[in-house]
Amino acid sequence: MPTIQVRPADRSDLPACAELLAARYRDHAKRLPAIEPSLLEASGSQPLIQYLLGNPRGDSRIAEIDGKLAGFLIGARMSLPPNDFASQFVPPQSISIPVEGHAVAAGIDALPVYVALYADLAATWAADGFFHHRAAIPAGDPELQDIWVTLGFGRFLTAATRRVADPVLPDRGRAITVERASAEDIEDVLALSDDLMAWHWNSPMFWPVLHVTAEAVREFNLNALRSSETPYFVAYEDGRPIAMQSFLRPGFTPPIIRQSSDVYLFEGIVTSGIRGGGIGGALLRHSMDWARLAGHETCTLHFAPANPSGAPFWLGHGFVPVEHTMERIIDSRIAWARPRS
Repeated sequence: MPTIQVRPADRSDLPACAELLAARYRDHAKRLPAIEPSLLEASGSQPLIQYLLGNPRGDSRIAEIDGKLAGFLIGARMSLPPNDFASQFVPPQSISIPVEGHAVAAGIDALPVYVALYADLAATWAADGFFHHRAAIPAGDPELQDIWVTLGFGRFLTAATRRVADPVLPDRGRAITVERASAEDIEDVLALSDDLMAWHWNSPMFWPVLHVTAEAVREFNLNALRSSETPYFVAYEDGRPIAMQSFLRPGFTPPIIRQSSDVYLFEGIVTSGIRGGGIGGALLRHSMDWARLAGHETCTLHFAPANPSGAPFWLGHGFVPVEHTMERIIDSRIAWARPRS
C-alpha cells in the first residue's frame, strides 16, 4: 500500500480540492435528484471549500500520495450558547464535517485515505475535548457510507428531496381545514412544534428536549411567520390544531441541492394519537400545490432515519434521500483513562 502523507491544508490547495469535489459531484449527479449544476465544475465547488478553509473554527487536512493530492477533510468546531436556537440540533462541543468538506480522488482506495485524514483530525479534536463528531455524506453511495461506518459512525439524519409536481398519494377522506398561520397563531405553532420535539424524545430517536431554547424558538417562529415568502400551514379539525407543515428559504437545504428552485420543509407534524390517518398526506398535498404555484420545483427536508412513523411517511411520499448525516460519539473517558507511561 502506498504511503499516505497528511498535512494541514492551505489556500494553495484550493484549486485541486475543488477539482476533487466537482468530480465527486459529477458522479453523484448520475443518481441523485436536483443536484446544483454549478458544483459539477471546479469553479462552482471552489467557493464552498474556500469558505470552509477561511472558517476560524475550522480544521483541515490534505492527504498526498507520491506528492499528489489524494483527498481532503475539513471540519468545524461547534460551540453554540446553550440557549441558541441551533442548539436544539447541534450538540455542544461537537464537530461538523459538511458534505462539501471531504473528497478522495478517483482511482485509489478511498478507505485508507479517509482513515488517515480522520485519524489525524480526530486526535486533535479529542485532545481539545470535542468528542461528538458528525459528517454529512451524499446518499446513494454505499462504499462511502461503509467507510464512515468503519470509522465508527452511524446514520443519524437524512436529507431528502421530492419534485413538487409529483402527485401526492390520495388521503383517506378525513375532513380537515388548512389555514396559513400568522404571527397571531404563534401559540398553536409552538404547541405543534413542542409535540414534534416530544415525539423525537422517544425511543429509538432519543433527541433531547431543550427548554432553555424556548425563547429563541419562539422568536425564530415569529420571524418566520411574519415573512411573506414562505408559509406555515396548520390543519384544524373541529377548530383544534392537529397538524402543521412549515417552510423556509433557503432553510437547511444541503448545498448539493439546487437552492434557487427549492423550498425547505422545516417542521412536519401530526399530533400524537392520530398519526397514520391520512392527515399528513392531505396536508402535504396542500403544501405541494402551494409550492408548485409559487414556482418551486423541489422540496427538501430532514428526517430521523430511526423515526418509526416519519421516515416511512416521507419516503412513501416521494422524498428521495440526498444526504446522510453520520454521527460518532467518542467515549469521553479517554480524557483521563490513559495508557500507563
